[in-house]
Amino acid sequence: MDDLENYKIAYKREKLARKQAEQILEDKTHELMQSNIELQQLNETLSRQQAQLVQTEKLAALGTLAAGIAHEINNPMAFVVSNIQALKRYCSSYVDLCRLVEKNQDSIPAEICEGLNDIGKKRGVEYVLNDTELIFSEVESGMVRVQDIVSNLKSFARTKPGERDHADINEAITSSLKILANELRYKCTVTTELKELPSIYCNLNEVSQVFLNIIHNAAQSIESEGLIDISSRYIDMQAIIQVVIKDSGAGMDEATMAQIFDPFFTNKPLGQGTGLGLSVSHGIIEALGGSIKVTSQPKKGTSFFINFPVEQRRRPRNIYKRWDQR
Repeated sequence: MDDLENYKIAYKREKLARKQAEQILEDKTHELMQSNIELQQLNETLSRQQAQLVQTEKLAALGTLAAGIAHEINNPMAFVVSNIQALKRYCSSYVDLCRLVEKNQDSIPAEICEGLNDIGKKRGVEYVLNDTELIFSEVESGMVRVQDIVSNLKSFARTKPGERDHADINEAITSSLKILANELRYKCTVTTELKELPSIYCNLNEVSQVFLNIIHNAAQSIESEGLIDISSRYIDMQAIIQVVIKDSGAGMDEATMAQIFDPFFTNKPLGQGTGLGLSVSHGIIEALGGSIKVTSQPKKGTSFFINFPVEQRRRPRNIYKRWDQR
């Protein structure tokens, strides 16, 4: 009996010890898993903060650069505009003089009239007189475009990241198209249908950046020739502004669409993209209480649907999408 009792006691002790060891192992495993999750979250937070710092520095540097360029262009442009206007007045006087001489040829001595006609034919005076107005019209049109670009650069530099004011979404779209005009004109036909919109409280430069990123990506997805259609409207029932940007580019498959808003994700060749553009755009829209959705098919183009609430809810501002909320 003593041996049996001792065996039972030893068995119970061994069973208890094994159970305690299993519990310790389970606790340690749980602690290790929890530490691993926390480490992963810290790593993701660090990546988001790094991306935010990079983007903030880029915006600050770009704002400084834009302000400098605008200032350097604006000063000589003032002289050019003033001198062109003076030159136009001078030429107008000479054109009037030439027309007056031409009109009164009969009262001019034949010898002088013949000399004037010879000079006119030799120098192409008639062509010059007819072309002068067109030349000045084109020059003035070009200067207006340059002044418009300078104005957009100054506006971009004037608003600091994070600052908000009442703004027109259509103005952000128009400004983005002007900045991208050179890249778009050679391969994209852009159509716009911008309805009258209420203003929203936002940072206009950040909203412009959203459209810059999406329209720029649309242009890059078009290899030779294609279409980009941009529309805006106010949906009264939902009190939201909706902007739709459609392109006829290469499109995306479902796997790519699932990742396009992730920080640092890019399907562009190495060195041609940071993978931050759409992630930043997603964060800016979410910070305004809005939403962005995308539909796409390979070789059939892509459509972005962006909604901005007219009344923004106050919320902590994080312009990067949380990886754990995808």
